[in-house]
Amino acid sequence: MKEVFNLYLNNCYQAMIHENELIFEFSEYHYTFTFDIKDDFEEEIDEDFYSYNTLDDTSKIERLLDEISEFTSFEIKGYEYLGWREDLTEGKSITNEMYSLIKQINLYGKNAIQNHYTDIKYGDAMCPDAGNYMFSIEISEKFWWDVEFAKHIVKIKIDSIVVPEFYTIFFRKNQPIKDDKSLPILSTNTKVRRLGYFKILSLFLDENKQIPTSNINKRFETFCLKYKDVLDNSEFNKGLIKETKNGISAKPYLEMAIDIELLNKINNILYVGKSLKVYQALKNDYSKSSNIFELTTFDKMYFLECILRYDYFYFSNLLELIYIEGKATYSKIVSEFQSKLIKSLEEYKKQNQYSFQGYKSPTYNSDRKVVSKLDIILNRIRKWEKAEVYLEHLIMPRLNWMLDFGIISFDNSKNEYNIEKIGDNLFKHLCIWNDINTEKIISPSKFLDNFMIHLFDDCFNNNIVSNPDDIKSILDRIYKHIENSFEIFKTLAPNRVTASQAANYTKYKLYMDDKIKVGYSFILNKLSEKEQDKFIFKYQEQYQDGYIQIK
Repeated sequence: MKEVFNLYLNNCYQAMIHENELIFEFSEYHYTFTFDIKDDFEEEIDEDFYSYNTLDDTSKIERLLDEISEFTSFEIKGYEYLGWREDLTEGKSITNEMYSLIKQINLYGKNAIQNHYTDIKYGDAMCPDAGNYMFSIEISEKFWWDVEFAKHIVKIKIDSIVVPEFYTIFFRKNQPIKDDKSLPILSTNTKVRRLGYFKILSLFLDENKQIPTSNINKRFETFCLKYKDVLDNSEFNKGLIKETKNGISAKPYLEMAIDIELLNKINNILYVGKSLKVYQALKNDYSKSSNIFELTTFDKMYFLECILRYDYFYFSNLLELIYIEGKATYSKIVSEFQSKLIKSLEEYKKQNQYSFQGYKSPTYNSDRKVVSKLDIILNRIRKWEKAEVYLEHLIMPRLNWMLDFGIISFDNSKNEYNIEKIGDNLFKHLCIWNDINTEKIISPSKFLDNFMIHLFDDCFNNNIVSNPDDIKSILDRIYKHIENSFEIFKTLAPNRVTASQAANYTKYKLYMDDKIKVGYSFILNKLSEKEQDKFIFKYQEQYQDGYIQIK
């Protein structure tokens, strides 16, 4: 024990005893041991000794060891004072720092970490402050007095986490982006592994504008058979739709298409969804490839947004698990995924319980229904019987989607999934979203509305697009594409177009043709400004959408 303390004392830049904590400060991070005082000393405690008592040598530690009964925890912590955000020149990502440390600690031992989380800590209630946004990594007790472990962690150097500039304004505002707390989950079948079948679905719907639910399974299955050889010769060839008597092979893909609103069902008739109509309008320009199962740049951008919007919970947790491990076998993922989901749901519950226990969640959500819904899902996951069988239907599709996106790769010789640079970068963006709101995001819809194009350009294209300085040139292109959308997405009402279709069409055209990256929200905000004299934009809450018309 003393050898470990000496090691920390000799390598830190400051150490102190304060209240029930022994703290070693290492640049950005604090190594904190908590302890209990022996009963013999509690009545005659030396308050000066336990109040910001700086340690110059080991003598005070030796006295401390005489007066305490036991150490109760060892945590590595990092802090950001929220009161400084408005003056930031760039954002600080507490969550990314935490995971970078976790990866470094895991190099010594995979079971060294007992728990990790982020939180906000406030000072004395009598002296209100903005609070410290912090992370904590709890170290397992068997490693507390491991000298080699101590030598390992004092040498850890974390590269500076660069927060992309487009996030900085949101850090400066120090205001959360709306999170409606609706947990996005897709119920999938293990067969739904190839996103390319949704490209085929868009072709099928070109020929079939509306289809009865009674026969779509068989009709779509038959349509897909012509692509069987293409999939067989693809790098990733699992999830084949093959011929059956009743179309059961295509059914899982169609069920997911309904869940992610590529298809809309009205009175047992299936129609093309609003979002897929945008994809169909652009696919001839941006989705053509020699192998329909290989995703183009546009395909990846479109389908990744669909997956994040409708399956954020499962997808982001799986990405986190692989990110931390760096590489993992399927059996390793299966063994940990259920407990990972349970832990995430418990964190969601904790951060949202504050709002009706006398505290305010950063997103100011005080609806008890949020926690109630989380409880339902949490109890369901805890009660999974034969979890490894059920988990195949969750994990295998998402691993294959990640392969399609290039987020991960698969090493056949070692039977391992490896995180790729795209996956590294994507996970870092999701961490930054948590940092903007200073809590874990549950529903990412508003983040996607703001940042999807920027995220994609940074992760998949190395941030190659740089917007022109002249805002007028950007607005001119926005207005031009909005105007063109009236010819593509005609509605029953004359001189009117559905806002979501026009804005999404415009954001894709801006990026693909004009090399301009702006968010869906930016486009609608500009259309809402009174100064612009070209369009009228009206939002209709009951539809969670709106319309645009020419003035």
